[in-house]
Amino acid sequence: MRFAASLLLTRCPVPAVAAVTALLAAFLWLAPDPATAEPAAGLNLELSKIKDRPQGCLATLSIGNGLGQTLDRFRLDLILFDGGNVPFDRLMIDLAPLPANRTTIAAFPLHSGLCAKISRIQLRDVPACRAQGGGGHDCLAGLVITTRTAVGFSR
Repeated sequence: MRFAASLLLTRCPVPAVAAVTALLAAFLWLAPDPATAEPAAGLNLELSKIKDRPQGCLATLSIGNGLGQTLDRFRLDLILFDGGNVPFDRLMIDLAPLPANRTTIAAFPLHSGLCAKISRIQLRDVPACRAQGGGGHDCLAGLVITTRTAVGFSR
């Protein structure tokens, strides 16, 4: 089977291979960049990465603001848990401003020790969430939380 596929590729005329390659390159060039793509409706919070640094554990969050309004106040109240599911640290992080219909990437120190000490992160509250020009939002109610790391992340 492998031989037949190789034989088929060697018999394709060069112009056809060049056309397919050009078409694929154009498709990849025109495809939206996930970092700049418009976020889904509502607020989406993703723990994208955690990494050990000499000064401690650094976290990277991706915050998609699909509310249609810029948030000039957005603060998270986080609780860190160790491997025994015991809370050991709490931190408040201010991530504002969050431009409307954009995804913001934010990196911040999560813990002064190793990332391996953290088994999960619980979002306790969103104590500050305000649209530009006034008007508070209940950002916690519609917030979607995900993680791409081995560390659990939830409400």
